[in-house]
Amino acid sequence: MLTRKELLAQILMDWRADEGRGLLTPLWFIAGIALYFALPSEPDYAPYFLLVAAIAWFFTKRLRSASYAFLLLMIGLSWATFYTAHIEHRMLERAITPRPVTGVIDEIEPTAKGIRITLSQVTIAGFNPEQTPRRIRVAMRGELPELMIGDGVKLNAGMLPPMGPAMPHSFDFARYFFFRDIGAVGYGLNPITVTKHATDGEGWSAMWARWRHALTQNIMHTLPSPHNGIAAGLITGEDAAIPPEVHDQLWAANLLHVIAISGAHMVVISGIAFIGLRLLFLAIPTFGQRPIAKQIAAAFTLIALTAYLLITGMMLSATRAYIMMAFVLGAVMLARNVQPMRSLILAAVLMLIIDPSDLLEPGFQLSFAATMAIIAFVFSRDLAEQTTWRTPLKYLGWLLMVSVVAEASTAPLVIHQFNTLSPYGVLANTILSPVVAIIIMPMVALYFLLLPIGLESIALHVMWVGIEAMLRVAANVSELPHALIFIKAIPNWGAALFAFGLAWLCILSTRMRYTGIIVMVLGIASISTVRLPDMLIASGLNQIALRSEGAYHLVRGRAESLVPELWANGTATGQTLPYTPKLAPDWRCDKLGCVAFERIALPYSDLALLNDCNASDVIFMKYGAKCLNDTRIIETYKMNGTIGIWLGDELRIETSRDWQGNRPWSD
Repeated sequence: MLTRKELLAQILMDWRADEGRGLLTPLWFIAGIALYFALPSEPDYAPYFLLVAAIAWFFTKRLRSASYAFLLLMIGLSWATFYTAHIEHRMLERAITPRPVTGVIDEIEPTAKGIRITLSQVTIAGFNPEQTPRRIRVAMRGELPELMIGDGVKLNAGMLPPMGPAMPHSFDFARYFFFRDIGAVGYGLNPITVTKHATDGEGWSAMWARWRHALTQNIMHTLPSPHNGIAAGLITGEDAAIPPEVHDQLWAANLLHVIAISGAHMVVISGIAFIGLRLLFLAIPTFGQRPIAKQIAAAFTLIALTAYLLITGMMLSATRAYIMMAFVLGAVMLARNVQPMRSLILAAVLMLIIDPSDLLEPGFQLSFAATMAIIAFVFSRDLAEQTTWRTPLKYLGWLLMVSVVAEASTAPLVIHQFNTLSPYGVLANTILSPVVAIIIMPMVALYFLLLPIGLESIALHVMWVGIEAMLRVAANVSELPHALIFIKAIPNWGAALFAFGLAWLCILSTRMRYTGIIVMVLGIASISTVRLPDMLIASGLNQIALRSEGAYHLVRGRAESLVPELWANGTATGQTLPYTPKLAPDWRCDKLGCVAFERIALPYSDLALLNDCNASDVIFMKYGAKCLNDTRIIETYKMNGTIGIWLGDELRIETSRDWQGNRPWSD
């Protein structure tokens, strides 16, 4: 048995011998960005810490590795702080009823019931420019005129500020829209009037966006629903038109990632372009045999891949895959070898330099986690020696193993982001993988090849066959027992632990990598520390849910609206909360108001206050009032988000603002 000194010496020897430890270095920069978003307030001291870290790195010799890691951590923290500080964002201060709004269309997204448009250069009736958000997003239904990106429009719209988290550890919509410079969301009413038509002199980005929208519209008109929404998602990244019931089936079968443009799309597009160009050059006897022909083919392939990235709207998963393929093609042009794991980590760093907020996006987390795990699995020594593709059975076995690895590496992050788990995701992906590889992805590439000659509809109709197979697999798998399990969210720090452990396991190559499994397990186990609120109240008292006899019930509001749906997921109840307005004795109402748990009052008017002030621990009202005693009164009209209440000897009350912290997007 090794002594403690010998064990430490062995660990140090393994660490020094590990070829992958150098790839862990950039992770400290990523950890610094994660630290920024975890802080409860803006770190004004970040530049000072960066200076201290630089001094420590410069003067430290024995602990040079530790000081270097600290320096990178502070660089990440400082960069995220600097990036956020230079965002000029204006958020709508309060919800407003429909009123005249004008703006210029930046984005148009088809939805299952209409369109969703993003407007810039916004004016709102009754608001001065200092109060008006720079950009807004509204959804519209019904018969609409032909709209183009760049059009100036006028309409009536009702809007509200983007809300904060609906539950502890849940997605922060206010943060998401803050980094996209959208200060209000809502709905638009017909009619919408075009006040100025888009012109060709508005820059290449607007022209490109219009062309992308035209491609989406062409796909929507060529194929029937829901195939058209899926095809649009595969080709242009516009998947909002997928009907909700189909979306739920794809979600339960864990097949939505097929639609999200990622590595498979980029590999097929670049592979077909590169092989086609090489065959074209080989047809030229004097040119095709020259070594430079391969480099030129790689250069033109990179140009085609860049165009495809722009067509997709630069989705996070697509951008990650593009950067990795750009490294591969660059290596071909320079006659160099490329390491997939190194390319993946560099892609992550580059994306976070461009926009640090990407770190918290589900697309970023799931894309990188799955790709990292698959690269580590596929390029492991054992797999390289044992895997052969000589028989269909072995090929299916390989697909099954890859699906298991991808599922295991992303399932905890899916629970963290969406509160769901798809037990049959491996089965669905294994069944569908040959269809995706043989039909769907090649037709995506063929669509663009046929587009210049106007025959792209041929590729769409062949793609319909693959999409139909996907829909049938999703429908059958989603009907299996417990196809979609709802789980309370893994906390933020637990998800960070899991991600760190996964990176440690995948990047290192010696026995030390297995300690990452322990960290991953601790991250998953953090879910046991989460205690859900006993009562949830939305802003304005419009929706209220509470836990009675171990189950959550909606006692006010529509179960189909957004906030109750988020509550249903967050409380592991399901996609809808049961509407139960009568839950004696936990919830009782009369003509004067309602009382929850005999301690929380929601009076309808000031007339009910006298009794509530004497009998309740806390009172919630839309507008202010005062008690003669010290009973706490909370005015909900000022709040934008959710109030969570935990029962105990003393009530614990937290709001979305508490879960956000004192950050620019929580103002």
